[in-house]
Amino acid sequence: MRIWEIARKPRLVIRELDLPLTVVRSRARRSGEYIIPVLKGYVEDRVLGFLTPIELVMPTSHHTRIRVRDALREHPVLSEDMTLGESFERIRESRVFGAPVVDSVENMELRGVVTLLDMLSYLVKAGYKPIAESVNEVMTTKNLDKIIVTRDERVNRVWSRIVYHAQPGVVVVRSLEEPIPQGIVTFRNFIEKGRWLFHRESEQHITSPAKIWRIMTRGTPVATPDMPVEAVAEAMARLELTMIPVIDENGHVVGIVTLEDLVRAYLEGAKPGRVRVPARVPMPIVVRAEEKFTYASREKIMEQVLVARAAPVVRAGILAEDIALDELPAVTINDTVEHARREMLRRRTDYLLVVDEDENIVGVVSKWNMLYALGLKGPLWRRRSKDRYFIDYIMTRNVPRVRRDTPVENVALSMVNSESEVVFVVDEKGEIIGFITKDQVIEAAGKIVGDLLVENVIMPGKTASVHPFHSLYHTVNKMKALYLDALTVYDGSRVLGVVSANRLPFVAFEDAVTGVKSRRLIWVRKLVRGAARRGRYVKITPLLAIDVMVPYRKYIPPNTLLAKAIEMMKQARLNGIPVLSEDREIVSIVSKNDILRELARRAKQLVEIEKREKTKTEKEEKAKTT
Repeated sequence: MRIWEIARKPRLVIRELDLPLTVVRSRARRSGEYIIPVLKGYVEDRVLGFLTPIELVMPTSHHTRIRVRDALREHPVLSEDMTLGESFERIRESRVFGAPVVDSVENMELRGVVTLLDMLSYLVKAGYKPIAESVNEVMTTKNLDKIIVTRDERVNRVWSRIVYHAQPGVVVVRSLEEPIPQGIVTFRNFIEKGRWLFHRESEQHITSPAKIWRIMTRGTPVATPDMPVEAVAEAMARLELTMIPVIDENGHVVGIVTLEDLVRAYLEGAKPGRVRVPARVPMPIVVRAEEKFTYASREKIMEQVLVARAAPVVRAGILAEDIALDELPAVTINDTVEHARREMLRRRTDYLLVVDEDENIVGVVSKWNMLYALGLKGPLWRRRSKDRYFIDYIMTRNVPRVRRDTPVENVALSMVNSESEVVFVVDEKGEIIGFITKDQVIEAAGKIVGDLLVENVIMPGKTASVHPFHSLYHTVNKMKALYLDALTVYDGSRVLGVVSANRLPFVAFEDAVTGVKSRRLIWVRKLVRGAARRGRYVKITPLLAIDVMVPYRKYIPPNTLLAKAIEMMKQARLNGIPVLSEDREIVSIVSKNDILRELARRAKQLVEIEKREKTKTEKEEKAKTT
């Protein structure tokens, strides 16, 4: 593999040698380019040298006299016919973030730039497997006391480690006695922020430089020594991180993983003297052909059942006003998802109304909304900082409305057609007078289904199950496509549990005000007992079905009465119960959405029956008149 395959066009080049470095740093901040070739004149593309992040953070004052020609770096320069291994070795020896790529060292005509991040991204996207398996084999533990700092460390000390010692950054911890990570500081923090300048080369020297907490990145992903290298590499390449802390079982920092460490893991393997630790964090398995599902229309999904049953259909006589709730807890459209989750836990509900600034109801949000947003729309903590509020991002706006005399079967049909878990009950003027949740409909269905069996409502085949190591994306996508609010987690020999939308164990969120970011298992550590929750970190692990699964080993056969299945759901607080055959082979799962589909089918059948009866009556009356 030659380096020209990875090289890319630089987003910024400099041709003026007398340009102040502060101006270059400003341009680098806007362009996001940290390896900046310096070219000869305005016509030729001949490389005179280049600037790295170290040169960009050298100026400590807005009035610096340091120019491009004063900080120009001439080595290393990569020729386009070099291999990836040779280029990596050249960059590592020079302790730089990247280098320009030229046609040859004789002509020095620019062909592009390559950084360690470019190398890692290429290796990840190309599907290469690292030689080293676990983080423990490649992580950096040398001079750990220089890597760890507290939030009150003076910024000039960290600056000197980056500029003079080419250190990739530092980890900000709670205290040196309890080194739990709170954030990181890298060259990007110095480039992107200006609140750290201490005027070293200025006449107005500041004797009390700023503290490191003013510029640090709050909240940081972390790794553990037994984490797979490919999981960390994928995360760092995707998030464009230059380093992450490595913690032990107590959450204490024991090292860091840098871009250089990860590229080395792919090209050379473990560092000399590092002990090999088995990677224990599972990676998502590939979805086999028989486990994949094809798109089906909502009408087709509504009609799919394991065993169809022809039975007389009559109205149950239950109306919307009989099961409607007078009130539901509410959040505002400007609240965060974190706040909505706390409200659900505090009020023990799966549904919340969403109101605007004038207290008008504008939608609803449920745990299914959160799970769907996390699995399909991406982790919310990866959103831009200006996207502060996320209720608007995940809530259901088109909530169906029914009259108080609407039969429960038609209420279920409205839910299925709109994919909403809440229905508004309105009066003759259109004013909202009540609310019906999916749970109210399911409870009413227990009185309607009679002698109906589970096999008469469940989906056919084994599509309603996932492997514990299937990705969360595949899991949620299957639930969405098949209109299921629960899936059986089955490893091929036994039932491990249920993925249930109402038992959401976590939610990813970001609070742009505090800068606190978290994902998956949210680790919240207080700095002082009783103090505010400020110290947080996030484990970089792939999201799997087993991460959101509720352990549940009970199951029912297909010939179980549906009323019994509803009672089991209520007792277990699950949206579904696994369905297995007598020889314990997976059949399907019976979920609350299956029961909604049954009531919706009845509503359609009743409409057809009423149409036929009306037509028959009209014909009879017409015959009498003639």
